[in-house]
Amino acid sequence: MSATQDNAPRTAKGTGLSGRLFPALAEPALRRYACGQVVSVLGSWTQNITLNLLVYHLTGMASVLALLNFLLYGPQLVVAPLAGSRIRSGNARRATLCVLATSTLLTLSLLTLWILGLLGVKLILLHALAIGISSAIETPARQMLLVTSLRDPRLTSNAVAMNTTVYNVGRMVGPSIAGFVYPAFGPGASFGIYASALAVMALCVRSMPTGGAARPSRGDSSLRDAVGYVMSDAFSARYLPLLACMGLFAASYQTLVPLLADRAFHDAAHYTGLFFAAAGSGSLSAAILLSSAWGPKASARCIALGPWSAVAALLVLALTHAVALSIPAFCLLGFSLTFSATSTNATIQQRCPEHVRGGLVGMYGMAYNGTMPFGYLLAGTTSEAFGVRSTFSAMAFVLAACAIAINVFHHIRQRRSGAQ
Repeated sequence: MSATQDNAPRTAKGTGLSGRLFPALAEPALRRYACGQVVSVLGSWTQNITLNLLVYHLTGMASVLALLNFLLYGPQLVVAPLAGSRIRSGNARRATLCVLATSTLLTLSLLTLWILGLLGVKLILLHALAIGISSAIETPARQMLLVTSLRDPRLTSNAVAMNTTVYNVGRMVGPSIAGFVYPAFGPGASFGIYASALAVMALCVRSMPTGGAARPSRGDSSLRDAVGYVMSDAFSARYLPLLACMGLFAASYQTLVPLLADRAFHDAAHYTGLFFAAAGSGSLSAAILLSSAWGPKASARCIALGPWSAVAALLVLALTHAVALSIPAFCLLGFSLTFSATSTNATIQQRCPEHVRGGLVGMYGMAYNGTMPFGYLLAGTTSEAFGVRSTFSAMAFVLAACAIAINVFHHIRQRRSGAQ
């Protein structure tokens, strides 16, 4: 019996308390990936929040903030599914390292321009577009690298949830770092932090062990195969549209945070970091729950409640004027978004055939991250016309209406399928 076969049962079960609660940590690939991912995402959030604060201080306009975030995340809508359908286990590592190198060059360019005093709004927006395209390729590449590096395919769902956990560690801490570093040391320090974080991630990716368990594949696939699978699978056909609506009408809260911090609480840097950290802590709580041994049961029972808890959080933010209520509302909003996104992603990857996995990862990115930028534009435009709190209220009511429509359509489809 080979060493890989000997290790398979222990990999699946894990040892000790951490092994029982988070079985995927028994995988060497996940441990090394997680170390780099925490540092990388922490640096990414530090840079992105810094760019938001810098653009807001340069312009004071919600519409420009919305445009910035549209450029940072908009390419997910088109680039992510196209890139995902072309990424395989054989090229995932190379694609990830190439994207990390590109991101490093972009960050060093921002740092250089800032040092020279040449970094204006137009150059920031141009860099944001390039960063968005790079990130849209990186998302499916990183997930394919992680999943195909696992020795035990049974840990796929848990590994996806653990990936979200480490992402949200960075998401929770990164905005707080930006809120401290930006006023104290300037944007250049944030750019330097991210460049160092990318170097750490590259070293971790290069050190990841290869040779995961062989998985059956039908050969090359196209984006059309992934679309066909989504249309035929009841879970994907229901929850990907729900996730898209949450990305459009709930995750777009990020554009409104600096405005709320400045206009309602009169301290943009401090409260922007505080509110993002609150949302990050909620996201981290959801990710830890889903990556634990209780995750699959919690996901199956509660995934349908995700949009409604987000609606409740948005309504609280629309109605309250107290920091003590705003912080838990942001926490609930972060929890709802991460719980829904991670549950959907993990369930789809656990159920899908191997030959459409890359395309489905890209479609997941398109449904969630790809819709956010349009939400940013919509939220920014609406807030300028009607105010921040009215925008939160409108987001809540539109999300509720979309959730009702999708669930009604799903039940009609189920009845028709049962009748046939």
